[in-house]
Amino acid sequence: MAPLLARRASPLALSRFLSRAAMSSAAAAPRKYEFLVVVPDKPDVRAKRMEVRPQHFANMKPFLESGDWKMGGALLNSVPKDDEADSLDFMGSTLVCISTSKEEVLEQLKKDIYATSGVWDMDKVQIYPFKCAFRNP
Repeated sequence: MAPLLARRASPLALSRFLSRAAMSSAAAAPRKYEFLVVVPDKPDVRAKRMEVRPQHFANMKPFLESGDWKMGGALLNSVPKDDEADSLDFMGSTLVCISTSKEEVLEQLKKDIYATSGVWDMDKVQIYPFKCAFRNP
């Protein structure tokens, strides 16, 4: 009898093996959920926010490219007269992200330049499990 490695598996047997292996690895992956995040700014941080804003946008690219951050933006105290940053009365940030847990979301936020530079009030961050009922492009 030939050694097991030397035997040739039938295409059907190979297909069944690969299907089981794929199901096993899929079952082992932790499930991800959407989270709605609200992070208020600390008082009087507009100048700091504007200073580090370009780095904030650059650093979020990997989360956007991976699809882990679905949408996000500034929370405002009032409706702006236009879309220029100078017209925006910032009060914080919000985002919808995909993650395995609130704790994982919080760890991502803590590494953001808005958190490390003192713009965001991380003591007041709110993270809610979120189930989207509709989504428009």
